[in-house]
Amino acid sequence: MPTINQLPLLSGVSSGDQIPVYSPNNGDARRMSINSLLTYFQQQFASPTVATTLYTPTTGFNIALPTPTSALWALLQPASTLASGTITLPLNTSTPDGTEVLVTSTQTITALNIGLNGAAALYGVTSGGSLTAAAPFRIRFYQATNSWYRVV
Repeated sequence: MPTINQLPLLSGVSSGDQIPVYSPNNGDARRMSINSLLTYFQQQFASPTVATTLYTPTTGFNIALPTPTSALWALLQPASTLASGTITLPLNTSTPDGTEVLVTSTQTITALNIGLNGAAALYGVTSGGSLTAAAPFRIRFYQATNSWYRVV
């Protein structure tokens, strides 16, 4: 029986191609199609969950966002244009690397402040700037720099 590096090289993969899999229940190696492996991954690994939270703020609001597992959509639905408010991001020490926060508002918030909650910086979004209904923003946390970055 040839070793893996003695097998001919396959340049393209199709769903019917087969790969070796060791089966501890059977005590030996078996074969499995790429399609079966894909089906297994789709059933076993869920896509990231986006937690959606609806807020109905009034002028001078301070919303502390919860720590999401992978992504959070903060939907602000004020009754009318607001003069000011603050969104405090999840605590940096309990926020997983790569966490994303999407902030959307149905009305304009003239001065939206962003509280970093222990993070070193926020890049691409200006704290104290205006948030309009047509300009949501999405930011991602990068643990290595302890900072939030706008994702375009």
